Amino acid sequence: MASYVIAGASRGLGYQYLQTLNSNPSNTVIGLARNPSAVQSQLAADGIPNVHVLAGDLTSPASLSAAAAEVSKLTNSKVDYLIVNGAYVSDKTSGLTPTGFVGNEELLKADFETSINTNVVGVIYTINAFLGLVKASAIKKVVVISTGMTEPDLIKEAEVAASVTYSASKAATNVVVYKYAVELKSEGVIVLALSPGLVRTGLSEEMYEYLAEVFRKYEPGFKGAISTKESVEAQLKVIGAVTIEQSGEFLSHLGTKRWL
Repeated sequence: MASYVIAGASRGLGYQYLQTLNSNPSNTVIGLARNPSAVQSQLAADGIPNVHVLAGDLTSPASLSAAAAEVSKLTNSKVDYLIVNGAYVSDKTSGLTPTGFVGNEELLKADFETSINTNVVGVIYTINAFLGLVKASAIKKVVVISTGMTEPDLIKEAEVAASVTYSASKAATNVVVYKYAVELKSEGVIVLALSPGLVRTGLSEEMYEYLAEVFRKYEPGFKGAISTKESVEAQLKVIGAVTIEQSGEFLSHLGTKRWL
């Protein structure tokens, strides 16, 4: 029996993790969300039983510590897999290039602050809150969901100048993952940054088609966006196979350093 904690489980990939992991009845699956009752209602509507949903906000260390205390009661004081999925990306700034912030300096500052607080500081809060439980496991795996938008080769080859604050904050998160990996290697804790690929999580079909065309400059054979189910199933294969020698790395859902 394996125990999983999914931070940021209210929708998209996080919610899909709850669905996919619940298919194995021997798993103990716990999701963290700002509004757990809404997630629990959705799980009930979708006929997904035996998933625990607790209050947990990436930007609130107190809520994460409280969630960890509750998780300990459910998992015999250990967590095999901690998956940090929650992230912030702004619709207002995602299409802006660096020079697009000329005259929008306050927006730039505010968006960077929110991005860093959630995507970087929130990741540290979450890992620190659950690290004691992870260390008590025999598996000891921490996975932070990142993005291929941090990849220099993709940015250069696909000529992606937009999504400045999201990409930069996630790149900082990848560095944080390396820092944890170095610190915790002697204790056998594996820490991984993992890109899910281009996943259908609510954009318009026209936008997915546009992004696919852009990304084919980087990967000519790219077939387009995948479903959350496809992404999570692929991610779980990577998570299951990753070793302590790979701790700290940034891998794709393909298990490689190529994002698509």
